[in-house]
Amino acid sequence: MPRVTAIVDGHVHIHACYDIDELFDYAWQNLNRAVPAAAGAHEFYLLMTETAGDHYFRALQAGTTRLKRWTVSPTGEEISLAVTQGERRINLIAGRQVACKEGLEVLFLGTTGQFTDRRPINEVLAEGAALGLPRVIPWGAGKWFFGRARLLSELLRRERDSFFFLGDEGGRPGFWPYPRHFREGSALGVRDLPGTDPLPFPHDIDKVGKVGFRVAIDYDAAAPGRSLLKALQARTTSLERFARLEPLVRFVRNQVAMQLRKHRPA
Repeated sequence: MPRVTAIVDGHVHIHACYDIDELFDYAWQNLNRAVPAAAGAHEFYLLMTETAGDHYFRALQAGTTRLKRWTVSPTGEEISLAVTQGERRINLIAGRQVACKEGLEVLFLGTTGQFTDRRPINEVLAEGAALGLPRVIPWGAGKWFFGRARLLSELLRRERDSFFFLGDEGGRPGFWPYPRHFREGSALGVRDLPGTDPLPFPHDIDKVGKVGFRVAIDYDAAAPGRSLLKALQARTTSLERFARLEPLVRFVRNQVAMQLRKHRPA
């Protein structure tokens, strides 16, 4: 298998307000900007982190979602799809986002399974570990303070296997310092697996691919998901972060819009 540099957005949502062809356009452009000058062979990845009500990966897999400019093809594994436009290729990997009782979230990568929200985070993490899945606790504005900050520190000391990660994300504004839990986790061997986490607003579609990581992998085009996960499982694998963070005005706009969305009538 060839040795390539994987350019990966580790936290991707498709929302109903998005044109999916446009999402892949932006993803390819942004990931392409993250390719180092001397990278040589490389592959682009989007790691999906779908919420309980979303099933876009399944729809793309089943061919029920029609695209205009991009083509979706199966691979030799259930957890991945090849998304192509001419010579351009993006490896789309299935995954889920689980909302926990404490107000934190856990991302399960490389799975088409379904998981129940609003359970204690200890239970959710144990379920993912039993299934052998990468588990990521993503950053969120205001989510890593006070009691949750103490809980996160406890989890960092306890969840020490190589498939447990924290995840920086593209909603963090440029003025916000790199949160201390990433440094705390790094000292304990817990790595940062960043991604964009685009929000459910039409303008946020252009964010996909702006934040992520680079990693050297042995690439099998028939099993791109397993190729990436195998590399991630080795604690010695180096993950090189790249990020174009949120401008202040956009961060404030998105936070206000999310609060309005949460409190609007059903």
